[in-house]
Amino acid sequence: MKKSILAVAIAGTLLAHTSIQAVEQMPPSVVPAPAARVKSSFMESVVAAAKEVNTAMGGETDAVKRLGIVSKLEFSPALRPKLKEIFGNERIFDTQRTVGPKGQVAYAMRLVPHTYLDENAVAFSWAELNSRTVINKAGTTMDTSATWPSLSIVGNATSGMLEKMSVDFKQVRGKDGLWYGNGVMKVGSVVVRGTTPENSEFKETLRLQDVSSAVGVTLRGKKVDVNYGFSIKSILFGGASIDRANIGLRVVNLPAQALADVDRELKKVQGSGLPNDAQSELMLRSMKSFSKSMVTSGTSVVIDDISASYRGNTASIKGRVDFDKVVDADFDSPVELGKKIIARLDVRLPVAMVNDVSRLVGGKQVNASAPDAAEQIEAVGKNIAAVVIGKLLNEGFAVMDKGELRSAIEFRQGKLTFNGKAVPLPGMPDGDVVKAFDAAKKK
Repeated sequence: MKKSILAVAIAGTLLAHTSIQAVEQMPPSVVPAPAARVKSSFMESVVAAAKEVNTAMGGETDAVKRLGIVSKLEFSPALRPKLKEIFGNERIFDTQRTVGPKGQVAYAMRLVPHTYLDENAVAFSWAELNSRTVINKAGTTMDTSATWPSLSIVGNATSGMLEKMSVDFKQVRGKDGLWYGNGVMKVGSVVVRGTTPENSEFKETLRLQDVSSAVGVTLRGKKVDVNYGFSIKSILFGGASIDRANIGLRVVNLPAQALADVDRELKKVQGSGLPNDAQSELMLRSMKSFSKSMVTSGTSVVIDDISASYRGNTASIKGRVDFDKVVDADFDSPVELGKKIIARLDVRLPVAMVNDVSRLVGGKQVNASAPDAAEQIEAVGKNIAAVVIGKLLNEGFAVMDKGELRSAIEFRQGKLTFNGKAVPLPGMPDGDVVKAFDAAKKK
């Protein structure tokens, strides 16, 4: 679960207690680095701070003691002035123990509002972040909440603004040492602006409203289920407005013992003090071993809902991915392993949406200043829709049902089919993905 938190942590600035956990567990080799090794004091300081937090923890796993360590941690004399310049605080977060409910320990964290201009002309600016974590004295239950009004990152040609961010996680630690529970992260809006060589004025290129990401980890006997949800209320991009986008996935039947083992091994490696390359190699080996356990134990990926709405019509995908009787020998051959994947996706696409999107595409092919621009756009859009719908129906890749194009996409024995028909793609005339992969590898 903590890895999921890390994956969505915003801009590496460590969201409250959740992010402190992520930073001290994050091996330096996977900390996001600037492209083309552009010097960045911001990222260099985050990496250095992560190393020192990790060292200070010394492998401690008790949540109460870990927060106590964070609250008393003083970074090295060489690092403190850099952190002060970048974060406005030598300790990044002010962490104080506060009064909590009876029998529980509470800690409050605060990131002071600050603005910092990096050497590569990227400006970071944020409002005050506040977080509160409540843990029982046994260190087996933990509730974390945080709010962050705004964060902006402005570069020479691109800028991004995130507003009204919040975190709410409720977790329980199992006997195996893993944390189970549910969490939600929300962002009120994400706005991206950019410039062009011809125009230095920043113009909005993307806007996301009401972004929500949820994760849940549940123990069922000897198995673990992970639920993931992601939704966006509206998307404005390229002149088009998408009403809603949603993703709902579940990874079910994960082997609990193998998951606990890999978690323990990764923590051990991260606190080993080994060089970064050695840490990465050991971590990769552990992840490969866990992947084998996961696939051979009957783990499945269930797609409950991947959907998007445009002008009142919704396209959707549902399905699942399984592995058929995988054995250890299959992992020595990507071709054989590929043949063991069984996937089925049920796709629904409203014809009205095809028409609307085709009209939108047609509008980009017509001179908007022409006297009959509207008529031209309508004609081009109809032609595009007719070609798309005609090809899908005439070649049997989809069927029409109540105003929707429907198709059952399957991947079985290495072959990809739509409604039972092989999809002829370049280098893959019979739809055999595994055969095409094997042929490409031999070239």
